[in-house]
Amino acid sequence: MRRTAPLAAALAILPLLAFGPAERVAPTHWAVVIGISDYINFDDVQGGDLPGAERDARSMRDVLVTRWGFPPDQVRMLLNREATRDAIEAAITDWLASNARPGDQVTIYFAGHGSQMWDEDGDEDDGLDETLAPADVSPTSTDFDISDDQFGAWLAELPTRNVVVFMDKCNSGTSTRDVTPFARPRQLGRDLSALERPPTASRRALPGQEDASGFDPAGTRVLELSASQPNQAAVDAFFPGEDGAEPFHGGAFTTFLVRELWRAPADLTYEQAFRRVADALRRNRFEQDPHLSAEVELKTLPLFFVEGGAGGAAEAVLPVHVGEDGAVLAGGGALGITAGSVFETEGGARLEVTHVERDLAHTRTLSGAASDGEGARMIGYRFPVTTTRVNVAGVSTATAEALAPLVADVPGLRLVDGEQDFAHLFLRRRAEQVRVVSTDGAVRAEYPTGQAGAEAIAAHLKREAAARRLGEVENPAQPFGLRVWLEGDAHSLGLGETVRFHAESERAGYLTLVDLGTDGTVSLLYPNPYDRDNHVEAGQRITWPTEKMDIVVEVQPPPGRSMVRAFVTPEPLDLPMGDDWVTGDVLLADRVVEALRRAAGSVEGAPDAVRLDTWASASVLYEIHR
Repeated sequence: MRRTAPLAAALAILPLLAFGPAERVAPTHWAVVIGISDYINFDDVQGGDLPGAERDARSMRDVLVTRWGFPPDQVRMLLNREATRDAIEAAITDWLASNARPGDQVTIYFAGHGSQMWDEDGDEDDGLDETLAPADVSPTSTDFDISDDQFGAWLAELPTRNVVVFMDKCNSGTSTRDVTPFARPRQLGRDLSALERPPTASRRALPGQEDASGFDPAGTRVLELSASQPNQAAVDAFFPGEDGAEPFHGGAFTTFLVRELWRAPADLTYEQAFRRVADALRRNRFEQDPHLSAEVELKTLPLFFVEGGAGGAAEAVLPVHVGEDGAVLAGGGALGITAGSVFETEGGARLEVTHVERDLAHTRTLSGAASDGEGARMIGYRFPVTTTRVNVAGVSTATAEALAPLVADVPGLRLVDGEQDFAHLFLRRRAEQVRVVSTDGAVRAEYPTGQAGAEAIAAHLKREAAARRLGEVENPAQPFGLRVWLEGDAHSLGLGETVRFHAESERAGYLTLVDLGTDGTVSLLYPNPYDRDNHVEAGQRITWPTEKMDIVVEVQPPPGRSMVRAFVTPEPLDLPMGDDWVTGDVLLADRVVEALRRAAGSVEGAPDAVRLDTWASASVLYEIHR
């Protein structure tokens, strides 16, 4: 039986040791992990310090070492003010280049700001080079920036072709966003137009124009997974610690990336992991779409793959530390663990989580006795108790008072009025309109002020609460494969186009498809009044609309982002079914979640923990455009 190291040994950052690469034969893993929360020349404001970046780097280091077999002395950490331009260059072109060998796997992770500088090579369409912002980046010049061209040249010095780069930063995309107290875009707060332009610069873009370029890995044999598209913001977000858990800051991209790296089967490819992270960001209502290198063959290989190499993925378990106060798991709220969830140790003990910190979960013993140093896997998951908070401090008293009675009895929805009160959504007045703004600054919708708009706003908020409720329902220990996708593997549809979904499950069961529309409306797609038989066989491909339905479905307004959730359960979900389509808001979402809980079953001794071995979930994300 495979065992893990004790908690202290598994998570301690060991000192770097001298390593003689000529003495080994088998390929191995190397990593440079960079996280900058404290910028030397910038203050603790938006565009400056980043509360979550250092923690992101530590979390990434922990999952690489504990789960994926990276030797601790072959992971170099550069945190905060030590992550200068010179130190980053030396870590790549000196330490990595002199130690790594052909066939080794190299991972580089960066959490911090991105920025831009004048393009002096003439190779950028908009006249701008994208940059990494090291800890000593300057507010008045780009002398210490690391351009994408320079970074690519450093990577080209590495002797191996097996190089993967994770980037949690952005270079643009903030101009279309509102500012909220609970998310900072990872774009440096520096006005490029105020900086001196070198005489060799080729400037073709206008001030404020978004750049559609970035680090191009094609010429350097590198696979890049980055936090957002070139014209989008990647945010350092505040996670409030739902249901009594400890709150924390972290990059939205890294938070869900690390969760997936802990949970992923050993044969999961980079491309599959990327899709899971993109899915998690969308389900959790973040308006950023991660980017994956398009033409790099590495994306089809298993995560951190080394041909015949040392190390390798450990079982997806968390280390257990047993002390005077009981058993503690080396994972907490940052990994999505919730109070009431149940873990089973390698020795057969069952532990129920009682309290969740950011990186630790305290437990009580349900049965057996846990041993210090063994691993534990989740077997039961308590769905988070979610409350969508809406901050009304930014609208008039009349609008807030008109809205309050319309949502007073809505489960899972609460208005707050303190300017610094955390909220998932903010109402902001702009002239005669009220904007609905998400935590990450994305503008969701606009409505009239006063009583006229209150009813429309209330309906919108109910749908947002429903989307959040259904979006957070997942199986963190998926027992079998389930996939749902659009015809042709499309990711966008135009108004009036025909819609066809496909779904396929590795296990027989009952398939339920639920649509979260562009406006947040919850719609039960399958089963439905026209085809109530939703049983599927293992490996059977289902096409929706089914032949029995005998209908054609066309895309309807409004434009925007949408998602279909798929669930396969051992029993049909007990959901309302009349003579017409079933649609609704948070009340229907709650009914779907409760029906799923009953169909999946609960863990013995922990009735709130949903069994994870009986069901699977999947999503397809798509955009509707005009």
